[in-house]
Amino acid sequence: MAEQMVDSSYYLPTELVIDIFLRLPVKTLIRCTSVCKSWYAIIRNANFVASHFNSNDNYRQEYHDDGYLLFGGSNFCHVVCDRTFKLMHAIETPFAVRPHRKSSLNFVGSCNGLLCLAPGLEYNWGNDVYIWNPSIRIRKKLPPSQFSDEFTDDRWIVSRLGFGFHELSNDYKVIRLIYFPEGRNFTSVDVPPLVEVYSLRTDSWRIIRTEVPPVVTQSVVTFDKGVFYWMGFKSIRDDPMENYIMSFDLEDEKFREIEQPSVDFPFSLLAVRGSSGSLYAVYSKFFGGQNDILVLWKMDEYNRGWTKAYTIQCVRGVWWTIGFTRSRKFLYTNLEKKLVSFDLESHRSEVHDLGISFSRSAVDVNYMESLLLFDHRCDAARKQKEAQS
Repeated sequence: MAEQMVDSSYYLPTELVIDIFLRLPVKTLIRCTSVCKSWYAIIRNANFVASHFNSNDNYRQEYHDDGYLLFGGSNFCHVVCDRTFKLMHAIETPFAVRPHRKSSLNFVGSCNGLLCLAPGLEYNWGNDVYIWNPSIRIRKKLPPSQFSDEFTDDRWIVSRLGFGFHELSNDYKVIRLIYFPEGRNFTSVDVPPLVEVYSLRTDSWRIIRTEVPPVVTQSVVTFDKGVFYWMGFKSIRDDPMENYIMSFDLEDEKFREIEQPSVDFPFSLLAVRGSSGSLYAVYSKFFGGQNDILVLWKMDEYNRGWTKAYTIQCVRGVWWTIGFTRSRKFLYTNLEKKLVSFDLESHRSEVHDLGISFSRSAVDVNYMESLLLFDHRCDAARKQKEAQS
């Protein structure tokens, strides 16, 4: 029996073992880490984790689907096929939160199978921030803000967060904007926000000292191809508030204002969405839910202007826009809180009753399984073991 427990790497060349592992789904690989030390070392290696993420397509092939969606509720996330809209499975979140809106699982963003979450009081700047991989149930708590020790009074502070991946540095980043509003309605600010950026590679926050446009940003941020996009407005006293689009580029770490398309009243800017490197501005025209219209404007590839791309006659109104899927559908929820898909090729809409509840922002249209963060868990376990010895 003891002879049967000999390390399997004696029988297979390491290159062949790696080639086999690259074809396996995430859950199988996690089980393989318990077989022997050499397999554990291979799978937890950062280079293997990256290679597996880039090459492994087994999970989607198993379900014959281009991709899948993730809908986050109070205590569960639900994975759904983006072609069939079939519910695949539910994942319990690592945070127990109450179901009412002000104390919830605030969904910051998602990228490559990682989710950034800030559980607690909605938009509280002091919330703990986590990066979580639902597929392997691993979470990482981010260190405190660089500004934590500076604010000890009772002044009301509002935080805006964003999460994305910077390809050039091969690093995951979280941006935080800290506002000091004049009142709790958050319609104007006296001073520009403070800005800091977190790096997963260095596990630290860094203060960004750059000019920020005087835009009061909304909480939902879009990230696409290295750039964050917020919808917001400029507060002009005694004048109507005008919508703006603000961006932050991870490459040069500069904020910019983006000119809106020429849209006639009563259309209003509802959301900003990204899809495969293209930026879309979503405008709405409300008629009480019966004949609501969405118009999607697309920015050209050189950021020189907008083109009207799609007009959507909403099915039973619109409650919230979600984004674009890999199977070329635009998703939104109607006033009945049901998911509606608009096919960008056939221009047909379809209502999907998934039977689940989800937060307006807690949706990842390009969710995928990955081993990302697995090597971080191994490092944390090793450090804890060393500290105890």
